[in-house]
Amino acid sequence: MPIYALRTTIGQEHSLSEYLARRAENRPHLKIYSVLVPGGLKGYIFVEAESIDDVEILVEGVRHVRKRPRATRAEEIPIDELDHFLMPRPVIEGVDINDIVEVINGPFKGSKARVTDIHVGKEEVTVELLAMDLQIPVTLSGESIRVKEKAVEKEHDEEYLL
Repeated sequence: MPIYALRTTIGQEHSLSEYLARRAENRPHLKIYSVLVPGGLKGYIFVEAESIDDVEILVEGVRHVRKRPRATRAEEIPIDELDHFLMPRPVIEGVDINDIVEVINGPFKGSKARVTDIHVGKEEVTVELLAMDLQIPVTLSGESIRVKEKAVEKEHDEEYLL
């Protein structure tokens, strides 16, 4: 089935998608099959429908729809282009060893720490809290941290002493 993109007000994607889904259920003559709110893309909703006419009727008079499909000469979006929105990303993606992170929940909330180990399968990281005198390794969930500074690899010029 064809998929069409709707431009929306940023921050209204979830509420608008729920409203459009309810509206599609109440209008069985419209051939609307699904409404997708991509996690990493703000200001857009994707609607799977039989035709662009069904989408036009669905969004007629609805607030927070910024650009209507007909006005933008919407084309069908191939499902291949939406694959990266449908596949879940690991929580610890983008975290490297020696990165400086901030703990965003749990008993150490607000503390800064240095990543010492990454457990990809469990989506956990082991960190050393920077504010403490005694460096104790603490294992945290990948959802409990936010990267503040990326580790910078230092280039070492090897010097040979004779």
